[in-house]
Amino acid sequence: MSSLFYPREARCKICNSPLRDEIDEMLLGNHCKDDGSRWRMEEIVDWGRERGLHTSIAALSRHKNNHLNPAIQAALETERMVEAISQATGRKLSVARAYANAVLAKTLRVLDDLDWQSLDDNQRLRAIDRGLRAGEVLSRLERADVRLEVAAKVEQTLSEAGAGAEIIRRVREIYGLE
Repeated sequence: MSSLFYPREARCKICNSPLRDEIDEMLLGNHCKDDGSRWRMEEIVDWGRERGLHTSIAALSRHKNNHLNPAIQAALETERMVEAISQATGRKLSVARAYANAVLAKTLRVLDDLDWQSLDDNQRLRAIDRGLRAGEVLSRLERADVRLEVAAKVEQTLSEAGAGAEIIRRVREIYGLE
């Protein structure tokens, strides 16, 4: 199953197919044939047809170029951003937290670029609400990361002090980690 998540394009048969993750894995070369060789486009189309997905090589190519490749590029950009933030702050960020930071930054740029005078009150409220939601998600992730850090330090201290596995398990449970 692919670890990539990207939106489904409404008109793309492959994006909307229950076979999408497997097809993406084949296109990426993460899922090979039994003999270890990579799947060719024609073979992927045939494989899909055997499972009820009637598509063409052209449609598969469009899916790869217009939907899958941009998602991979976005994932790589997020990874680079995580690394840059880690180097700048000396602190390791989780991918979820880095993604939330990126969403918040993009939301703030969009809000900043809006022509507020051309929006009616309802549109202004929706824009502000979306900005607040992005900030709220980041705040929740921050609290979760802090909770994980504290739990890890407590667990390490308890282990070094000779605490048993049951006590450590209960501490993890208190912090909501089990």
